[in-house]
Formats: sequence, structure tokens, C-alpha cells
Amino acid sequence: MAVVEHRLGQMENRHESVPTRITKLEQQFEHMSDQLSELNEGQQALTVVVSGIGKKITWSMGVAAAAWAILQMLVPVVLRVVFP
Repeated sequence: MAVVEHRLGQMENRHESVPTRITKLEQQFEHMSDQLSELNEGQQALTVVVSGIGKKITWSMGVAAAAWAILQMLVPVVLRVVFP
């Protein structure tokens, strides 16, 4: 009988501590959820910035390519006029 009482006492002690553990895990989960939400917002902002930089680079490369093509066509003509 003493063994049964001892085991029942252990079960009661364990059940009393479970809500504390669950509450702590819930708090940790909520904290990590908040951190992930903040990380997601930061990542979205970073994506917008990188997309803007990509657009600027694309336009600059297009302008540079067009300018280079124009220079390749005009430089020989100018050199022929200057040095006949």
C-alpha cells in the first residue's frame, strides 16, 4: 500500500508541474513566433530594396550598352572626318 501511495504522490507532483512547463513552452513559442514575424518583415523590406537596386542596375547596363553601341558607330566616322 505504501508503494501505491508513493506512486500516486509522484503522479500528483508530476501533474502539478506540467502546466508550468506547458506555460513556459507556450511563452517560448510565442516569443519565437514574434521573432519569426519580425524576421519575415525585415526580409520583405530587404527584398524590396534588392529589387530596386536590380532595376537601377538593369537600366544602367542598358544605357551603357546603348552608349557603347553609339560610340562604336560614331568614332570611326569622326576619325575619318578628322584624319582623311
